[in-house]
Amino acid sequence: MTAADPGSFRDPASRVLIDADRVVRVLDQRGLNAWKALADSQFFSNAVSDGQVIAATELPDPPQGESGALEHPRVPMITYPYEWTFSMLKDAAMLQLDLLARALDDGLTIKDATPFNIQFIEGRPVFIDIGSFEPYREGEPWIGYRQFTRQFLFPLMLRAWLDVPFQPWLRGDMEGPTAAQMRNLLPRGKRSKPSVMVHVGLQARMEERMAGEAVRDELQQAGFNAGIILANVEKLQNLISGMAWEPGADGWAAYDSCSHVGRDRETKAGFLRHAMSRHRPERVLDLGANDAYFSEIASDGGAHAIAVDSDESILERVYKESAGKSMSLALSELANPSPDQGWSGVERPSLFARADADLIIAYGLIHHLIYSASIPPSLVVGWLRRFDCPVVVEFVAPDDEMVKTLTSNKHDDELHPGRDEAAFRKLIAGSFDIASEKRLGSGTRVLFQLAPV
Repeated sequence: MTAADPGSFRDPASRVLIDADRVVRVLDQRGLNAWKALADSQFFSNAVSDGQVIAATELPDPPQGESGALEHPRVPMITYPYEWTFSMLKDAAMLQLDLLARALDDGLTIKDATPFNIQFIEGRPVFIDIGSFEPYREGEPWIGYRQFTRQFLFPLMLRAWLDVPFQPWLRGDMEGPTAAQMRNLLPRGKRSKPSVMVHVGLQARMEERMAGEAVRDELQQAGFNAGIILANVEKLQNLISGMAWEPGADGWAAYDSCSHVGRDRETKAGFLRHAMSRHRPERVLDLGANDAYFSEIASDGGAHAIAVDSDESILERVYKESAGKSMSLALSELANPSPDQGWSGVERPSLFARADADLIIAYGLIHHLIYSASIPPSLVVGWLRRFDCPVVVEFVAPDDEMVKTLTSNKHDDELHPGRDEAAFRKLIAGSFDIASEKRLGSGTRVLFQLAPV
């Protein structure tokens, strides 16, 4: 068994170990006691059956020095909240609240409230941190409340009420905005809403007044109980369920209206299916996935597809139609993807450290990197080679209509050299063998199936 997963060290009662085939959670005595209480509950059995909590099997022989161990199914792809769309974060928030309410009804609680404990499997949020459940102690407040507001509620407010993307904030500060920051961001009209006065205004004043004080003990002495927590959960459920964000149609419409999309789509699909039959990949990474059409082809072909795109409007629509599909979604700008983050720079691995793939789809992508992001063609090819797997890529020539649009405000000497087809073939020759190729009807685009050398 390998060392602990780099993101599982914060809970001293429970750590996750991962190797190529297994996911094992090791428990100290406190963690084992909490697991026994959870395993004996009707709540846990129902939540696993409903697909809301990941399954767990207790192992008869835990690793030496550990009090207990559980084995979990492997999650196909780990994504982080700064890679989610609005509806993904909203559905994860509602799951967190629903599980807390149901757990309390069965004498249990959830000791934290972070979206990092939730993953999306076949288009549905699933709670994966079994170590977060423990018996509820009468008089205890909801310890995860402040974390819930910062990592779920306030980011949703940013998008739903201010139309400000929450992802850059959570990527820059994974703890999320404080109540004081949220109060300063909201317009005066929103600050007077009763829900805002409670979850933002009152909490901001408590942050200022009680910093460093034993708030937990004070609340317990004041007669806190499960009923108060449940009442707060219900109010949060009502507040969040009413939040909505309607994505603009610009990104989706602009892509869908491009003449080459309808003209070339089925040719690209057939080329991809041929690559799938040749390589039989288990995991396919679709870079610049747009509406995930080609991700679905990969999924239908038996692979788990990872659809990456920078347009939240598009991925929001894809997510709402993803239930039951072997597909993961990640919102990320490919010229600036999610980096290694957190403690010691390893707690939250980078997007491409997590998205280990057997086949890359790069349709309609590299010309945007070269012309819009000003990435030299040699660096783009080198980047694709570092995935160390076959690549299905679309080359777009400088005289293509889309490239003319992308470069309409640039002079030729402001663009990187090596952009024509001959130069591209020379670049890939040092990194890949061309397994097959197909020129599209426009004459300005060529599909390549590349095998790393």
